Amino acid sequence: MFVICNTSGFLIANTIGILLPAISQDIGISPMQQGMLSSAPFWANLTLMVVVSWWTSRYPPKILVTMTMILGALSLFFQGWGPSFVWLMLGRLAFGVTMIAREPARSLLIRQWLPQREVNIAGGVSNLFFGVIVSGGLLLTPVLLRVYGGDWRAVMNTFGVVFIALGVAWVILGRERESEVTQSETKVGAVESNAEGSIVKRAFGFREVWVAGLGFTGALMSFASFNSFLPTLALESYGISLGGSGLIAALYILPGGFSGILVGYLLKGTEGRAPVLAIAGIVIAATYAGMTLTDSYPILLGLAVANGLAWGFFPILYMVPFHLEGIRPREIAVAVAVVMSMASLGSSVGPTLTGYLQETQGSLQVALRIISLSPLTLVVAGWLLRSENQNKV
Repeated sequence: MFVICNTSGFLIANTIGILLPAISQDIGISPMQQGMLSSAPFWANLTLMVVVSWWTSRYPPKILVTMTMILGALSLFFQGWGPSFVWLMLGRLAFGVTMIAREPARSLLIRQWLPQREVNIAGGVSNLFFGVIVSGGLLLTPVLLRVYGGDWRAVMNTFGVVFIALGVAWVILGRERESEVTQSETKVGAVESNAEGSIVKRAFGFREVWVAGLGFTGALMSFASFNSFLPTLALESYGISLGGSGLIAALYILPGGFSGILVGYLLKGTEGRAPVLAIAGIVIAATYAGMTLTDSYPILLGLAVANGLAWGFFPILYMVPFHLEGIRPREIAVAVAVVMSMASLGSSVGPTLTGYLQETQGSLQVALRIISLSPLTLVVAGWLLRSENQNKV
């Protein structure tokens, strides 16, 4: 239930590209402003995630998820009302804050309910839900836009209603549990970590956390950029409808959910991460670049599927903090926040940089072609994580 609620936030953040043509026509915004709107939730993640995660990790997941779903719904209604770029930007930023405030509940629930050997597969399950829900949203959003006669505000308000419904479902179905593991870890944490600041200090001190974040930065830079501008590229340069580009985007998101389950099942620890990350980085970069070189719809669909399968690496990097020796529950929450802050750096910079490159280079294709190289940071992350394992051995 948590994964459904949390992933719905990413659905909202990542489907904005489908709405940007309508938003631009309504309130008149430049390509760079479009990129800023797409990046806005992730700017909030980048600047506030560690602090907010440290603060909210002290609250029970039941309360945390309930409050963030309510506040998320309010921010969506605010966006639906927003009369200009500034107000819409503020609404997107506020929505991003609710996303990061909810994230620590994931780490706490995993430690409450799952043994260590099932941590990676939990990441795979999260990745599967991400693929299903976000790709479904990319397919459904153009339909909603057509149903509402091109009224993007009505789509935003519909998303707000969905968030309220999910919040009610969480109140009814969400549960917490004090396992023997979390009880013992809490006692140890109370003895060894009297000061709140030591939680952040220890989380920042693990080298693997920064390496995982590095890998995510480049990958999410390209992901957010293509989510934001592929619909515009397909519509204006390839003559492909928003529904057609929604299918392309869905196909480079959905397969990663299934490949992530497989990766999480096969890699239960830290061994074997390097080759998976290296292959993923190369395939994602090559397929994104390929999408800027052809207007053949069947080829674009094939590239999307190959790209999506490569995103099965996600559980490997996301679950890095869970495999750190001696780390405690709230430290995991903060360490995950560090990793995802660096991922948000990529999501924040990518669309804005793409919009800037489009304005300066005069070509959206060239801009996306340059951004398509950023996932190669996964190759570097794989090599560094492999070196770290060898040093420990």
